[in-house]
Amino acid sequence: MDLKRFDNQCVRLTTASGEVYEGVVSYCCKDYVFHEYGQDQEALLLVPVLFYKNDIADIVSLEDAKGPFGHFSKKYGLLEKNCLEWGTDMIEEVFDTEDDIQILRMLACMNDNFQSLMERAVDGMAPWRLGSSALQSKEEEDEQGYIYMGELENILHTLVKYNRDDEVVKEAKGLLERIKEFMAHRRKRRE
Repeated sequence: MDLKRFDNQCVRLTTASGEVYEGVVSYCCKDYVFHEYGQDQEALLLVPVLFYKNDIADIVSLEDAKGPFGHFSKKYGLLEKNCLEWGTDMIEEVFDTEDDIQILRMLACMNDNFQSLMERAVDGMAPWRLGSSALQSKEEEDEQGYIYMGELENILHTLVKYNRDDEVVKEAKGLLERIKEFMAHRRKRRE
């Protein structure tokens, strides 16, 4: 399998365990992967996930695919759902790509899964952003990453302020408004 030919293309990637991911990938040569990750093989990066060549069962270019979701088969996919599970840091990595389509997919996933997202939300910022150890966090570790409200709001405000795509700005503003209403309702219940 020639991974290099998929560089900077929208693909459908199936892992050896049968998971299916869609998105634009970047090719990572064997030397880079060995230097950065200690694995002696090529890989494809679909932010924020690195897929080693040995973990890829199948890959298909979606560059010529056209449908209601452009190159994609759905409004959002497993990558975006996993990022919600992994927490604010992974959501931020998706937004940092500056790929408006991937950002819109992440925003759609956040909107569609808003209730579960807010149920996992904790106040403030990630402890490591505040100069604290993650071990000093009051919450106990679990399999899901934390959704830090202060961090999430900052990320969304940054999208609103700096992104040039009108649809991204509109969706980010809408999500911020939903968060504001949710937090106001949460405060009322606590009083």
